[in-house]
Amino acid sequence: MKKSAALMVLVAATVMLMICPAPASDWPQKSISIVVPYKAGGSADRLARGIAPFLEKELGQPVVIENRPGAGSQVGTLLFLSRPADGNSVLLAVQPYMSATMVLQGAKYSIDDFEVVNAENVGAISVSVPNDSPYKTFDDLHQAIKKNPAQIKVGTVQGGSPHLLTLLLMEKLGWDVRVVNYSSGAPIRTALLGGHIDFSTNGAVADATMKPNARSLALSTDTKLAVWPDAPYINDVLQSYQMNVPQVGDVRLFAFKKGFKEKYPQRWETFLRAYRNVLNSSEYRQYTEKIGTAAETAFRGPEKSQTLVRDVHQLLVKYKDRFNKKK
Repeated sequence: MKKSAALMVLVAATVMLMICPAPASDWPQKSISIVVPYKAGGSADRLARGIAPFLEKELGQPVVIENRPGAGSQVGTLLFLSRPADGNSVLLAVQPYMSATMVLQGAKYSIDDFEVVNAENVGAISVSVPNDSPYKTFDDLHQAIKKNPAQIKVGTVQGGSPHLLTLLLMEKLGWDVRVVNYSSGAPIRTALLGGHIDFSTNGAVADATMKPNARSLALSTDTKLAVWPDAPYINDVLQSYQMNVPQVGDVRLFAFKKGFKEKYPQRWETFLRAYRNVLNSSEYRQYTEKIGTAAETAFRGPEKSQTLVRDVHQLLVKYKDRFNKKK
């Protein structure tokens, strides 16, 4: 009787396992860290802090933001790479700044050290001026630069897409301007409003936070932005000069350390599912609409995002010498 009862229990347990399979993952069991290798207040920091509460709800654990700025994002990136590839730390990187540390600064890591989850945000660059600036149009700015060589100051973020756009405009239009490099977008906006620079190349959506005290003369991509509805696409402006520039913009992405997906496939799928649920939720869509990033935000998926990140890397390699030029 005892053997029969035991056998029945075993059979029942087996059936229950077949009907109700074990959960795919019991991870995470503790807080998740988003390492942001930039100062607080910039566009990357705002993205991390904006999405954190939504991820917390999906993952059931706190999501902690770690700002680790320094050396053009190398400090935070190296800290992230020093940790185990167990999914408990995720990097919020920005292209082409991440590639700039490798291509221009000789960082001791490569583009292959990261497994991209999603390139969430592809942001346009704005050529911005204070609202009281005498430059009402892009051509006004162009003519002033040509008449006043080496006098007009532009603020930009060194080693990134704003810097790349600045160098391309200098080359294409023959601009002789004084380039003032900053480590992130927030101090550029402070400098612009404080009259320390004449114009800036900076993140378009973030620059819109300066309204009505600033305006955009042109945008680096042809995607219309609700926050700058009247700003023209830069290549439309450049048509009158019989030239154009490649579309450039900041690619803000989430990535894990190489090896995470292979070692912990269930954790990878758990995070991917949670992240996708956030981006597909009406609440997060409303949030991105509120802050003006909805047009730039999408779930592109790991494969497409990885390709995008590599393409930006190759663009930076292609224009490496232009970054190193003094003029």
